[in-house]
Amino acid sequence: MNTPLQTDLGKLAEDYVSLALHLHNHDPNPYIFIGDKALEAKVKADKRLLPELAGAFVALREGLEATDVSGSEDDAYRRALLADSADALIARAALLQGRMPESFEAEVEALYSVSVPELGEDHFRALAVELDEIIPGSGPLPERMSAFRDRFLVPPEHVEKVVAATLDEARSRTRANMDLPEYEGITLLMNNFGEFGAFAEYLGKGCTNVHFSTKMPFHVDRAVELATHEAYPGHHIQATLLEAEMLDKRGWREWEMLPLFGAHTIVAEGAANYGVRLSFTRDERIEYDRDVVLPMAGLTHLAPEIETYHRYVDYVERLNYARNEAARRVLYQGWSRARAVDWLVEFGLETRTIAEMRLNIIEAIRSYVITYNYGLDWVTQQIEGTDGPDTALKWQRLRALFEQPVMPVRAHWAMMPRRP
Repeated sequence: MNTPLQTDLGKLAEDYVSLALHLHNHDPNPYIFIGDKALEAKVKADKRLLPELAGAFVALREGLEATDVSGSEDDAYRRALLADSADALIARAALLQGRMPESFEAEVEALYSVSVPELGEDHFRALAVELDEIIPGSGPLPERMSAFRDRFLVPPEHVEKVVAATLDEARSRTRANMDLPEYEGITLLMNNFGEFGAFAEYLGKGCTNVHFSTKMPFHVDRAVELATHEAYPGHHIQATLLEAEMLDKRGWREWEMLPLFGAHTIVAEGAANYGVRLSFTRDERIEYDRDVVLPMAGLTHLAPEIETYHRYVDYVERLNYARNEAARRVLYQGWSRARAVDWLVEFGLETRTIAEMRLNIIEAIRSYVITYNYGLDWVTQQIEGTDGPDTALKWQRLRALFEQPVMPVRAHWAMMPRRP
């Protein structure tokens, strides 16, 4: 039975949302949906297999191709973003049916519309040489790093109060730089959400459940990192402002659905990571960890070493691309899990425990790992460019990315608004 061709963007958006919900009958990864719960329940009860939806996938893509948007910049912009989401949806459906792209690069392009650099082992060896000068002690570097970092492990009984206090601080800093709706707010849940260390579950209308893992080790630096990334000014604020602009103001229903694929995830994760450094300068972060986190965690005796610890944290951020290379090798080069863990220990300088957790995440979300590191680089370029914006303008541009996403969509769809 042929699906009739639809060329109305509003109807195509409804089709996209329905198909994305159908996909998640088969996709174990989480998603955010703030639309009609009756529709979600209806689709969940519909047990059609993905191959049975092939005609609808094709009709969605062909309908977008056939839609005339020449008379409206807004329609052209909307179609560009919706078409990218549709392409990623179709690519994810194929992957779930065992039709793998030919390479890691092809998967990243299909799901996220970007090309990420491939970094060889020499890149990570060079970082290890520099780190070797920082980490105290003698013996193999990964073991020394593990011993050094674990001295800054927050005891489990103190984690929740550290997180709660840091969320309050992050909210205060965000509100000082960005007008936020009075109705926004979060609920902190100390539980486990899949393999994630933390996860912002947006519920709609400015409300978010922020889940923090009780399984993953929680080190001192994670307080600021996760509070800003997941909540203020990260995913919670991003979703709140996105809903207000794209749904409440524009009525673009496709934004009811936020899966873990599509170019929007490059912006989502990259901007959330950028918010960490925007909310706290490096010196402010060191000061906060020394004066607030260490005392609350019962680790005041480590205050003289906090600057050395943050030199280590700086390098860990630069080592993040090792996760991409581990994913490339496991997903497309036939590496065993054990070999990948060994590689992450040697070249990503992870502890073996953390490397095992990284592989759990890679197995769950595949190439999504690129959104954190490449996403940060991409968003940094979007916000800072070459004009050296001051702090106020950086906050303005971050908000603009939240409210009217400028995404790395495929060139033939490009119709993006200008940044401030």
